[in-house]
Amino acid sequence: MTRTYEAPPEWAPPPKKVASPTYLGEEDMPVIHTAVGRALSTWEHTESALIKLYQLLCETKSLAACRAYGTAESVFARFLAQKYAAEEFFENRDTDDLRLVVSLLKTYNDAATYRNQIAHGMAVQPHGFGYFLCPASYASRRRDTPYQAQLWGLGASYFYRTAEIDHCRDHFEDILKAAMSLVLYLNDKYQVLDPRDLHP
Repeated sequence: MTRTYEAPPEWAPPPKKVASPTYLGEEDMPVIHTAVGRALSTWEHTESALIKLYQLLCETKSLAACRAYGTAESVFARFLAQKYAAEEFFENRDTDDLRLVVSLLKTYNDAATYRNQIAHGMAVQPHGFGYFLCPASYASRRRDTPYQAQLWGLGASYFYRTAEIDHCRDHFEDILKAAMSLVLYLNDKYQVLDPRDLHP
């Protein structure tokens, strides 16, 4: 039976809401810490699946390409490495499959915004509305102002409860599943690697 590719489902980012009496956070901090751990662990599993895709696009059973790919320090750098590898891989192959790869890579690159929010957020309790994951007070790109009077009401660009963090984690897992589906689909179609040679 020929494998098929299952793309990630459509996803909408968490709504932008400000902590208030009608948008209450968690009762304690540890549940946020646990949700952050779940989300970031899932993201790393997703990265591991994408290493397999890169190896396949480089058409090598050697893990040298994977080791080199692992030195890219940003999601955007890894996105570009994958994109250019895909363009070479599909030079004389089905360009419809190239579009599948580029679409998944774009989804991955866009998701990095939410991964970074989770990774660089801090659990706080603004004005007694419960605990939220928010950007740190020094995070200028994620805040409008550092002044205490506006710190939580206007300054923060996101207020995540465990539900919002888990919503992002589910998206990361969908990308992970899609990446593995794409690797298996492409390898089955083009017979590039023995599956046993894929990065563990």
